[in-house]
Amino acid sequence: MPMRKSETETTLVIASDSETWPPTAAGELVAVRTALVPGARLDHYIIDVEIGAGGMGVVYKAQDTLLDRVVALKVLPPTLCEQDEFLRRFAREARLLARIQNPHVVTVHTLMEKDIGLVLVMEYLEGETLEQRLRRAGPLSAREAIDVFDQASRGVEHIHRMGIVHQDLKPANIFMTRAGSVKLLDFGVAKLMNEHRFDQTGTMLGTLLYISPEQIKGRAVDQRADIYTLGITMFETVTGRLPFQRKTNYALMHAHVQENPPAPRKFQAEIPAELEKVILKAMAKEPERRFQTVRKFRKALLQHRRVRLPRLRLSPGLRSTAMTKAIGAADSPVALLQARPRLADRTRLLGKPLFDALVLAGVLVLAFVLGVAPELRPITNATATQTQPVSDKYATVRKLWGNQ
Repeated sequence: MPMRKSETETTLVIASDSETWPPTAAGELVAVRTALVPGARLDHYIIDVEIGAGGMGVVYKAQDTLLDRVVALKVLPPTLCEQDEFLRRFAREARLLARIQNPHVVTVHTLMEKDIGLVLVMEYLEGETLEQRLRRAGPLSAREAIDVFDQASRGVEHIHRMGIVHQDLKPANIFMTRAGSVKLLDFGVAKLMNEHRFDQTGTMLGTLLYISPEQIKGRAVDQRADIYTLGITMFETVTGRLPFQRKTNYALMHAHVQENPPAPRKFQAEIPAELEKVILKAMAKEPERRFQTVRKFRKALLQHRRVRLPRLRLSPGLRSTAMTKAIGAADSPVALLQARPRLADRTRLLGKPLFDALVLAGVLVLAFVLGVAPELRPITNATATQTQPVSDKYATVRKLWGNQ
């Protein structure tokens, strides 16, 4: 179902356009929208506008009248809350998320159980998801992508330290704020909902585009599953397409488990080769062959933050100040060593009259040192008048300059 946005801003969106409500919950969606119209009150929250809808709920911008702040309300349909096990696990996950305080993770304020369903009260964000950015303007440059995933991986590393594996990292869950920061969305929510509904509706399709092989095989999942999905997401971010594009769920799962991904440089030749290696290592089929921690993944990315420039040669007559400005503008981390210009280049740099004057001065100084200076040396030995004659090793040079 298409997402609805206000005309003046793009805000927090939790679900991708590919996710839809199942037929059994279609009536619930209508009920939620009927109850939460602009101006309606839900507890001490006043609804402002609907800012997103998808398979994982409806999201509203609202005013918190108790704490005088703007928040986002995510309403989960009652169909997902019928089983006690789901409610228990979801509540445990929500309590854990509420304790997360990190600049790269969306803040969950509280969880409420209402007649219209479960309501998550979250931090309100202005900006767009990475998915929306890719659709609007195409793939990011290597440097832009590294900056985004540098921040995103910091948020992932933080939740890993708290024992949370996201399991649904994708462009729709990476939010880019107007202030330039990156925040992660939907921790554990998608995983629980997909586990609950997969056999009935196949709504894991959106997740299957990024899912790790071990999740498909039903193996135990740890933080390396998130590294795989980060690799898939970064592949899409720098190329503008997914590594595996198949028409059926089975073909897509088979590709994740059995097929080697294509090289990103096949689709974007300007991607640095080193960055391509990082992406492909993160997407390794076996967890043991990937980066073992998100910190190592981020460290490998940051080594290629600056795009290396080819070695530059100093063209004749190019002044060092001009070269300094060029290097500074390119922001190259490589220091270029300038060779001494040739004699002809020195003449061009200094100007012929000045160059000739310097040469003449050098000749005169050399003549003075070789011809006159030996005669002016002080006699330090009383018997110096009786010194034996010594061979003049500079005789040839003195004769050349007319000092004999």
